[in-house]
Amino acid sequence: MLALSGSAGVVLLVLGGIFVVIAGGALVLRGRLRREPTPDIPPAMQPGPSDPALETPLLQKLQGWGVVLVAFFCVWIPFNWLIEPSQNLKQERQLKADAIERGSHAVQLFSEENQLGVGCVRCHGPELRGGVIPYQGGFAYPPNLTTVCGGASTGHPAIKSVNDIYTVIEQGRLDMPSWSIRYQGALNDQQINDIVNYLVWLSSKNVPYKDNVCINPDAAKAAASPSASASASASASAGAGS
Repeated sequence: MLALSGSAGVVLLVLGGIFVVIAGGALVLRGRLRREPTPDIPPAMQPGPSDPALETPLLQKLQGWGVVLVAFFCVWIPFNWLIEPSQNLKQERQLKADAIERGSHAVQLFSEENQLGVGCVRCHGPELRGGVIPYQGGFAYPPNLTTVCGGASTGHPAIKSVNDIYTVIEQGRLDMPSWSIRYQGALNDQQINDIVNYLVWLSSKNVPYKDNVCINPDAAKAAASPSASASASASASAGAGS
C-alpha cells in the first residue's frame, strides 16, 4: 500500500506539473495571439485604452492565476494526504526514541553531566536488576526493573499492564514512596512517562513477547484474569511463608 501510495503521489505530482505548464503556456499564447498590429505612433500621442481593454486583461490574469492555483492544490492536497500516515508514524517513532533516551538518563544518579537524573539506580541497583536497602530497621529488596513487564512470571505480580507501572511510580507501593507531583512526589508527568518508556524498552530486551504484559495484549489479558491473580497471590503467600 505504501508503494502504491508513493507511486500514485508521484504520478499526481507529474500530471499536475504538466497541467500547470500547459495552462500557463495557453494563457501566454492567448494574450499574444489576440494582439493586433497598431500604427507606429509615439506613446505620448496614442489614444488612451478603452475600459474593456483595461478590464479584460486583468480579468484574464485573475482567471489564469485561479486556474493555476486550483491545479496546484489538486496536486498538493492529495500528495500530502498520501504521505501523511508515514510522516506521522516517523514522528511518533522519533518521539518515543527521544523519550527512551531521556528515561535512560533519568534512572541514573543526578550529576552535573546528567541533570535529568532521578536516581532509580540508588535503590534498584546499578543496572536496575534489583538491590538491597535499609528499611524500618531491616532490609528491603527493590525488584528487578529490567523485567518489570514480565508480570508474575518474573516476580512482578502487581504489574499486569503498562498502566500498573505508571500507578506504582506515581502512587508508590509497599516500601517505595510516591514519585508523582500529584501525590506529593518530585516528578512531573513527562518525567514519569520517559522512565516508563525506558523500562518498557528494557523489558522488551529481557522478557519474551509472549510474557510481556506491556506490549502483548494477550499477555496483559491473561495476567488480568481472576485465575492468574489467584495464582500470583498463592505464589506470594508461599514465598512469604518460606
